[in-house]
Amino acid sequence: MKKMLALAMVLMLALCGLTVPALAEEGQSVLHYSISDDPQQMDPSLNTYSRSSLVLQNLFQGLYKLGPDGASYVPACAESYEVSEDGMHYTFTLKQGLKWSDGSDLTAKDFEYAWKRVVDPEVGSGAASDMWVLKNGKECSKGTCAMEELGVKATDDYTLEVETSYYAPWFPSLTATTVFFPVKQAAVEGSEAWTKDVATYVSNGPFMLKEYSSLDKIVMDKNPNYYNADEVAIDQVIYYIIADSTSVLVSYENGDLDVADDLDSNGRDKFGATEEYVACNRIGIQYWDFNCRLPEFSDPTVRKAFAYAIDRQAVLTACMLNAEQPSYGFIPSSQPSLTADGSYRSVAGDMFSEDVALAQQLMADAGYPGGAGFPVVHIVCQNSDEQRLMAQILGEMWKANLGIEYDITTYESSTYWTELANGNFSVGRNGFTCDYLDPSANLKVWVSGSNCSENGWDDPVYDKMVSSASSILDPAEREAALIEAEQYICDQMPGMPMYTMVDDYLVKPNLKGVVKNPIGHIFFEYAHFE
Repeated sequence: MKKMLALAMVLMLALCGLTVPALAEEGQSVLHYSISDDPQQMDPSLNTYSRSSLVLQNLFQGLYKLGPDGASYVPACAESYEVSEDGMHYTFTLKQGLKWSDGSDLTAKDFEYAWKRVVDPEVGSGAASDMWVLKNGKECSKGTCAMEELGVKATDDYTLEVETSYYAPWFPSLTATTVFFPVKQAAVEGSEAWTKDVATYVSNGPFMLKEYSSLDKIVMDKNPNYYNADEVAIDQVIYYIIADSTSVLVSYENGDLDVADDLDSNGRDKFGATEEYVACNRIGIQYWDFNCRLPEFSDPTVRKAFAYAIDRQAVLTACMLNAEQPSYGFIPSSQPSLTADGSYRSVAGDMFSEDVALAQQLMADAGYPGGAGFPVVHIVCQNSDEQRLMAQILGEMWKANLGIEYDITTYESSTYWTELANGNFSVGRNGFTCDYLDPSANLKVWVSGSNCSENGWDDPVYDKMVSSASSILDPAEREAALIEAEQYICDQMPGMPMYTMVDDYLVKPNLKGVVKNPIGHIFFEYAHFE
């Protein structure tokens, strides 16, 4: 009878368009999940992508990790740490007996190697700026400082000494992000394609890679060498690559998926009022980049006019983004205040407001009254229903309120970011989720040479404001400095804040312990079926 049921499940999966994996051993606990596309990067030291992190967070483990409550951070590879009075010197003590998935020893030296690799200019990691928090991190990444001067050193197998370049009280939680994960030197240097072959892929998290097909699925098995393996209840996790959100919903409704991300409006309508629907705020915003390299968008007066001339709530309503909230600043409401209970936004307030009349006056002041003489605005976005619709609505609002003409170009996700980085746009859809709970996280990504570089905006005044704020120890003074820096960037408007990010997904009622961090990355370490 059990074999007949198993055969029926195989047939059902095949009919739904899901590629059927090898059947798990009888009695094993298997969790089925979907991901919208192939992970862009399977090397944590090179990763800058949220989708890749959905995979990497379950394959690797840093010094700290997200706790089972989905809110706090707890020791992972680290047993404990001590910090100096100035908050810039950390001594991490690692757990005894840590292993890689291949059974070899994992030591503090693996962390030192991995962190230095991230900032090595010859490696060229796009995540190098995330390591600028370390002493000499920026200098090492620019090749102006010897790697031995980077603020990380393994003094023995179990001790990691870390020095930061500025006061960063959130640093332990930062070690739970992918760029701070260890990688095994012998694996990395043994094969140029170590991440492309299951036989050479070595990790240290609760799960290990069993099968990887960039066309249809990723299969992870429970890692028997994980330090906390006895507490991991799931034996196998299967990620199905399903690009279409409608197909994801159908698979979930048919029972082929236990967890479904990438919800569309239909999914929210059907399950929004049920116990299976989960929604939580992410510490990021969606925004639209202005190409500051173009003459017409090099003027902040024009950029502010475009930002003021739209109705964000109307856009969200039309796109059926009902859980999201309009954003009138670069720091989302999910970031906590440094001085009060609740949100940073409740202290800072809105940085600007929508005002069509003011937007029209700003365009006139910039030399484009009624849009006269303004070049055609080339709007670019990814090829999805939601993004195409939003681009069209924005274009029509700018046409009606500012008198400009526009066109829209869409790209698949595999090429979109390259087009954006190459400057092939006037206005382009973008977004950023930060790595830690502190309002400074959303501001540092706009520093020259950091993550939000697609718009070509560099401003030494802003860079200095963010740097100065990071050296302030008093919470009230630091928050005031961050508010001043945010007001400055809103006056410059290199990108147009659109809305705060909300992460919603579906979980079957009999599956418990699935959690997501504030960045939006999913964790299956604590999951179990009832």
